[in-house]
Amino acid sequence: MAKRTIRKQTSERRTSDDSDTVVTVDYTVEESVDADSVTVAESYEVRSEAAASPEDVKTKPEKKGFLDEYKDKNNLMKSLLYGIGVLFSALLAFYIRILPRDGVFMENGFIRFGENDPWYHWRNVEFLLENFPTYLWFDPATTYPYGTPQAFAPLYDMILATVIKILQFITGNTTEAFAMTVAAYWPCILAAVCVVIAYFVGKKLFDSRNIGLMTAFLLAVAPGQFLSRSIIGFNDHHVAEVLFSSLVILFLVMTLLKARGKNITYEDIFKGRLSTFKSILPYAILTGLAMGTYTLVWEGALLFAFIIGIYITVQMMINHLKGEGTAFIAVTGLIIYIIDLLFIAVTPQIGEYKLLHVLALSAGIIAMVFMAVLSYALEKKNLNRLYYPGILAGLVVVVTLVGVLVSTTVKNMLLSLVSFFTRTGGATTIGEASPFFGSDVNPLLFTALIAIFLILLPFMATSYIKSANVKKGFLAAWAVAFLLLVLASGEAVDLYTTFSVMGFIWIIALPIMAYIAVKNNSMEKILLVVWTIILLWALVQQNRFSYYFVVPVLILTSWIFMELMRAVKADEAWALFKKNYLSKDSKSKKEEAAPIYSSKQDRAQSRRESSKVKAKAVDNGNEKIVIAAVVLVIALAVILVPTYSMTKQYTAGTGGPNDAWIDASLWLRDNTPEVGLDWHGIYEEPLQDADGDGVADNSSGIGIEFFENQASTVPFDYPGVAYGVLSWWDYGHWLEVIGERMVNANPFQFGVGGRRGNITDDMIPGAAPFFVAESEEEATGYLIDIDPREDMIGARYVVTDIEMASGMSKFYAMTAWTLDTNDYYVTYNISGQTSTFIGSDRYFNSMVYRLHMLDAVSMEQYRMVYESSKYDSSYYMSQQEIFYKSLYNQLYSQNVTENNTGYVKIFEFVEGAVLSGTVEPNETVELTLTIQTNQNRVFNYNQTAKADASGAYSFTVPYSTTGPIDGETNFAVQPMGSYTVTTSAGEVRVDVTEEDVLNGNTVQV
Repeated sequence: MAKRTIRKQTSERRTSDDSDTVVTVDYTVEESVDADSVTVAESYEVRSEAAASPEDVKTKPEKKGFLDEYKDKNNLMKSLLYGIGVLFSALLAFYIRILPRDGVFMENGFIRFGENDPWYHWRNVEFLLENFPTYLWFDPATTYPYGTPQAFAPLYDMILATVIKILQFITGNTTEAFAMTVAAYWPCILAAVCVVIAYFVGKKLFDSRNIGLMTAFLLAVAPGQFLSRSIIGFNDHHVAEVLFSSLVILFLVMTLLKARGKNITYEDIFKGRLSTFKSILPYAILTGLAMGTYTLVWEGALLFAFIIGIYITVQMMINHLKGEGTAFIAVTGLIIYIIDLLFIAVTPQIGEYKLLHVLALSAGIIAMVFMAVLSYALEKKNLNRLYYPGILAGLVVVVTLVGVLVSTTVKNMLLSLVSFFTRTGGATTIGEASPFFGSDVNPLLFTALIAIFLILLPFMATSYIKSANVKKGFLAAWAVAFLLLVLASGEAVDLYTTFSVMGFIWIIALPIMAYIAVKNNSMEKILLVVWTIILLWALVQQNRFSYYFVVPVLILTSWIFMELMRAVKADEAWALFKKNYLSKDSKSKKEEAAPIYSSKQDRAQSRRESSKVKAKAVDNGNEKIVIAAVVLVIALAVILVPTYSMTKQYTAGTGGPNDAWIDASLWLRDNTPEVGLDWHGIYEEPLQDADGDGVADNSSGIGIEFFENQASTVPFDYPGVAYGVLSWWDYGHWLEVIGERMVNANPFQFGVGGRRGNITDDMIPGAAPFFVAESEEEATGYLIDIDPREDMIGARYVVTDIEMASGMSKFYAMTAWTLDTNDYYVTYNISGQTSTFIGSDRYFNSMVYRLHMLDAVSMEQYRMVYESSKYDSSYYMSQQEIFYKSLYNQLYSQNVTENNTGYVKIFEFVEGAVLSGTVEPNETVELTLTIQTNQNRVFNYNQTAKADASGAYSFTVPYSTTGPIDGETNFAVQPMGSYTVTTSAGEVRVDVTEEDVLNGNTVQV
C-alpha cells in the first residue's frame, strides 16, 4: 500500500474579536498496488489564534468589494463600536489639553501663549494674516542688527493662517482676539487628530483594531512632552511633527502590506513589467507626499528621512539574506526621497537646513541605487548571500578609516553624523536639547549600543546561527545592557515621569518584536523596530524627541498588553461570559419556572438526580473568566493609575510669560521710542557678502552645532531711529511679539554670543558675555561690539529678571555659553552646614548681578526705567534674591536691603551727563541721588570720585532729574529731587536734563 498525506489549512475571522479560527485538515490517502482500492482518512485540528499577522496567513485573501465587509450586521456594529472608541479617545485628548485654559485666557483679556516659540509662530501667523499668502521669510526685528531669515519651516503657520482666514470668512470675526483664540486651541485639535492617526498605525501594523484602539487611548491620556507640547496655548509645530511623521509611517506600512506576496524583480523593472507594482505605487507616492509635507512642517525632518534610509538598508539586507528580493524596497525608498527632494526644491527656505536636506537626500538616492545594483549583481552571479552585508559593511569601514586618516574635517564630519543631535558647550543648557539620560553617561555609549542593535537585525536573518535561543539571547542581553546603562545614568526616573510605566515596558517589548519581525521577515514590523530604535538614538541626545518616541512606545505597550490577554485566553473568556451570562439561553434558564412536585418522594428523587448531575457537571468556564478578568484589571491598573497621576501634573498649567514679563513687555511697547519699522512690512535679507566680491558667502560643515547659532555678517539697513533690546535669549520672542521691539538675542539662540569651540576662541559679542562681564566697562564694550557699524550701539535697553540674576537659575547657562565656567562655585559654611553654590567674586561682580540685584547703583551709563511688581513671597526665586543679597552683605560688609524687588527690570543705556567741578587737590567727592521706582520702592544711587592734582573731578550720571521728554523714554523710575554733590566745602544740588543725559552734555557743579 502506498501512503501519502495532503494537508489543507483554512482561516476565518471570528466576529467576537480580532482572533482567527484556524482549521487544519489532513487527508491520508492509501492506495493498493494494483490500484483497485483507495482509502481516504481525514483528521481535523481546530485552534484559535489572536489577530493573525499578514505574514502568518500565506493564502491569498479573497478579493472583496469595498462594502462587502459591512453587509454583515455584526461587522458593521463592530466597526461602529471601534469608531466610537477612537472618537472618544480623540475627544478625551482634546478635553485633557484644554483643562488649563484659564491660564491662557486671562481675566484682563490678555491671551497668553505658552513658553517661547509659540510666540514667534504667532508672529508668523499674524504676518500671514496681514500679507496672505506671503510668508515672513526674513525678519529684521530679531537678532538686531542683522535680522534673521525665517528659522521655522513654513507649512505649520501657513495651515493655521489658512484655517483662521476661513473661520474669519465664515464668522465675520476678524479681531486679533478671535485669531489668537483659534491659535490657542489649534495644538489641542492636532493632538486629537494624532490620536486617530495612531489608531490606524497600530491597527495596520498588527492587523488588530484592539491594538490600534489601545494605542489611541493611551496616546490621548499619556503624560510627557507630547502632552505638554499640545496643551492649550502651546501654538508650536511639535504636535504637527508627530502628526505628519506618523502619516509617513502609516503610508509606508500600507505600502509594505500592499507589497506582501508580490514578487517584483529587477528584470520586471528593467523590462517595464510593472503591473505588479501598480497597486503599490499609490501608497509609495502617498508616503513621499507625507514625507514632503512633514519636511515643510519641521526643518529637522531629516530625522525621518534617516529612519527610512536605515530601514531601507536593513530591509534590503534581510531580503537579500533570505533570498526574497530587494527591488521593491529600493524603488519605494527612491520614490519617497525623490518626492521629498522635489518639495524642498520648490520651497524658498526650510529653516536653516535646506542645503543640508538637498545634500542628504541626494546622497541617500545615490546610496539606494548603489545598494540595488550591488544586490542585483550578487544575485545574478549566485554568490553567497553574506557577501551583500559584508561588502556594504566593508565599504563603510574602509571609507571611514581612509577619511579619518586623510582629513581632520572628514573625521569631525563623521563624528557629527554619529551624534548629530548632541549639543555641546552652552547649548547643553537648552532645556529641550539636553540629553534625556543626562550627561553622567556619555551619549556615545548609548549610540554604540543602538548601533549594535541595528547590526543584530540583519544578522538575525542569517541561517548560519540556527539556534533560536542564541538569537533570543543576544537580544535579551541587549535589553539588559540598555537597562543597566539607563540605571548608571541615574535618570531612569525620567522614563517614568515622561512615559509612565510604558517607559519600561518597551525595553522588554522591543527585542521580542525584533526577533519575531526578522524571523518572519514581517517588513512592517521591522519598520516598527527601526523607527523605535532610531528615535531612541535621537532621544538619547536630546530629550525633546520624547514627544516622537511616545508613539512607538505606546504601540509596543499595546501589543504586549494584547499578547498578555491572548496568553490568558481573554477572547475565550469573553465568549464564555457572553454565553453564560448574556445570551438568550442563559437568560431563559434564569427565568425558567420552579418545578412543581406531586409528593415529597418526587422532590427527594429530584434532589438525588440533581446531585448526581452536579457531580458530573462539565466545567462552565467561570474559572477562565475570573482569571482573565483579574489579569485584565491588574494590567490596566498598572498602566492607567500612574498614568493618570502623571498626566494630572502635566495639565496643572500652561507656562509662558508670567504677569511681570507681560507687564514689562507692554510697558516697553508703550513707553519707548518707535523703532521705525513697519511691523508687518516685507523686507529682504541683505546679501551676506563679507568679502565684498558681490557673491553671497558660502559656508561648509555638518551637524547641528554648525547649522545653528550662525549669525549673519552683514547688518540690515535699519532706519536711523532703530535700536535693539538686550535680554537673555529665553525672552527674545516675548519682547519682540508682545513688546514690539527689536531684540538682540532670541530662542533660536541667535545673538547669544560667547564661544562655540574652545575657551581660547575669540569671544563673540552677545547676551552671554555682556551679562557675565565683571565690570561696566567690559560689558559696555560687548554691547557696542554687537553692532559692527561704526558709531552704533548694539542695544539701547537691557531687560533682566531674577532668574537671570540668581546664581541658582539661568546665570550658569550664561557662563556655559562662554565656555568659561571656572571659579563660580564656592563652598560656604552657613548655619553650621557646608554648601556649594555659585557665589564667588566673579558672580557678585557680574553685570547681571549689579544691574538686577543692586539696581545699577554706581553705574555711569545704565539707569533703571521700569520695575515690575514684586513676586509672591512663597515663590522659591524670592528666597534666592534675599539669600544672595544676604551673602553679598556678609562677604563684602555692605548694607544692601535684603528684600524682594521687581521680578523684571528694564534698564536704559545712555551717554550720561558729565558733572564736573573743582575742589581741593586729591579730595574725595561723593554724589547721591534718591530714586523711587514705579513700585514706590526707594533706593539711593551714589558714586565716589577723587579729584586730580589740580582739584578737578567729574561724574558721569545716567538719570535725568527734570523728567522725560517727548519722543524719548517715558521712564517710570523717577529721581526724587536733585543730585547731591558733597565736598569739604559742603553740599551742592545739581539738576540734569534728559537732553544732557542723552547727548552726554557737561554740567558744571
